[in-house]
This record gives sequence, structure tokens and C-alpha cells, in this order.
Amino acid sequence: MPRKHEYYTSFKVNKQRQRRYDRQRAINEVSDNSSDESSDNNEQQHQQINNDDYTKQHLLLNKLNTSNLNYIDDEYDNLTGTNDPNVHLDHSKPLYQQSTITVKAALKLLSDFYTNANLDKQNVIKLLKTIKSILPQPNLMPTTWKGVLKVLGKTCLSRTTFLCSTCHQQCIKTKYGIKKCMNNNCLLYTKMLKSNEIVEIVNFDVRSQIQSIVRRNISVLGHQDLFPKSDICYGLFYQQISTQQRNPITIILHSDGAPLIKTSKQSLWPCFGSIVELPPPIREYQMNIIIVALWSSRKKPNVNIFLEESVKELKYLMKTGTSLFINEHEFNIILSTQYFISDLPAKALFCNTINFNGYYACSCCCTKGITA
Repeated sequence: MPRKHEYYTSFKVNKQRQRRYDRQRAINEVSDNSSDESSDNNEQQHQQINNDDYTKQHLLLNKLNTSNLNYIDDEYDNLTGTNDPNVHLDHSKPLYQQSTITVKAALKLLSDFYTNANLDKQNVIKLLKTIKSILPQPNLMPTTWKGVLKVLGKTCLSRTTFLCSTCHQQCIKTKYGIKKCMNNNCLLYTKMLKSNEIVEIVNFDVRSQIQSIVRRNISVLGHQDLFPKSDICYGLFYQQISTQQRNPITIILHSDGAPLIKTSKQSLWPCFGSIVELPPPIREYQMNIIIVALWSSRKKPNVNIFLEESVKELKYLMKTGTSLFINEHEFNIILSTQYFISDLPAKALFCNTINFNGYYACSCCCTKGITA
């Protein structure tokens, strides 16, 4: 059997190398044979090309800026979530004495900055404290997150709860942010809890998220011609439910776990929701995903504790519904859920069943199963 050469290369690779070699040799020959006069002409020509490129880029930027300035808002640009004409009026006080900018205007500029810079709350508070110390005294610059939300007229859409990872009882928070477990039967009773001994649960306002998503996508909501024939909305179960309601909003819940840091056992378990009435791929856009709740801990979530508040809110919305105003028209929305999506380990955890590779693991029957 013939032995292949150690540095064997294909015909295609050799051909590419030969083309590069010929091209480089031609460039070198032209450079060696060129005179000083041609070099000067080339430099002038190169400078002219650069000037032309700069002129084209300058004209393009002017064109983009002009188009942005001449843009006229239409009915689909109502992303504020309200039709109140007085919502944008600034009645706040000046930032400091004889200041030309108000507190709300200053915070609006700062909020745009730290949002684009992707700063967390801790760094935002440090930034606000630094600016407050630089400004003339006294000034009205807030240095707490609640103060910022109050000035901007916004409310916090999430509720954070801290639990002891041993007994799953709610912790108390001291003045200096220290968390302690007050359960008499817990091993960590009255002890200062470390970060790996705390379970953090964040529950989000589902109602406000649904209203915001529906308001943004009202033009494409429920248009059957935008859905593929294999989509959920053509299923028999969905058709039976949707025909009984006027303005149905159907939510699909899905969850999974992921490690926060590779060197740590800390993991994050989010529970998301997506709206069936939005056509794909709009349904999967990040801005159209509902964040139901988050679980952060070294241990896997206890589902009865993790989703307790979220399930209560979903049941309340399914019973009473919700309403929103779009262009002075009120829409009554009836909420429903269809199914839960996850991989097999997460399914066993959230459904409180045997793991997928164990006996009696099927959620549809009582078959014992066999060992493969």
C-alpha cells in the first residue's frame, strides 16, 4: 500500500497558494519598475480617493441625521404604555438652586446612559452618589433606587424574596443588608447567612408585561395569515378554547436551569412565558417573552415555593381577565395557559415525578418500564 506524504496537500490548496504567489510577484514587479513621478501620481490619486471616501461618508451621515430629524411619529410609535397626554409633562423641581435642568430631566438623561452602558443597580447608585457630591449643595439628586423610580413615575415590576436554603423559610434583612434565618428549628437559626446559603426568588408582574407586549404588537396579534399551518393556533385543543373567548391570550410556560458561574454551584432557574397569538418568529423575540419568576440558589428549586405567587397571579388573571386601552379603545383580555415546555430533567422536577430514567417515569401511564 503506498504511503502518503507527511505534508500532503490537496490540489485546491496548491492552486490557491500559486495564485497568491503570482499576485504578490506581480505587485512587486510593478513597485520596482515604477518611477518617482508615477509614485507621486499614485500618492495624489490615493489622497483623492481618500477624500472622495470621506466626502461620501460625510454625505451619508448627513443624510441619516436628516432622515432622523425629519421622522414623523405614527400610530405605531406609542410605546409608552399610556394614552395620557400629561404623562410627558415635567413638573419636577430644579436639580439645585438656579439650575436650568429639572430633577426628572437629569434622571432621564442618566437612565439612558446607564441603560446603554448596561450598569447594574449597585453601580448606578454609586454613580448617583458621585454626581450628587459634585453638584452644588444642596441638590435634589436621589441616591436610592426607589427615589429614582419615584421621580421618573415608574413602579418596580418585581418582588424579591430571600429564603434560607436549609429550611426554605423567609429571611429577615438587617439594616446593613445582612440576612438571618429566624426559624427556631433550623440549623442556621440567627446566624448570618452566606451567599451560598440563601435562595433568591424574584417574582415579576405578569399583568403589566402582557399589557405591554399586546400594546406593542396589536397590529399583528391574531392574524391567521401570518401563522404557518403547523403552528399551535391550528391545533384542535387551541381551537376549542379560543372560539369560546373574545380576546384570548394563551400563554406557554417553559423553564430550564443554567449555572451562573462555572466555578460555582450557583444556578439560575427562570420561568418564562410566550404568547401563542403572536406569529413566529415575533413570538420568540426577547422583548415579547414574559418573565414569570426567577430562582437563584445552589440547590434545585422547590416548585411549590418557587411558583407559588406566580400561579396565584395566573389563576387570578384567568378568572377575572385584564383590560388595556389602545387609541382610546378598551380591550378586555381573557388569559389561559396551554402547556409547559422543558427538557426531561426539568419536567420531572416541575411535575414532581420520578426522573426520566427511573421506574414509573412515564407521566401518562403507570408502566414500570425495563432496564435497557
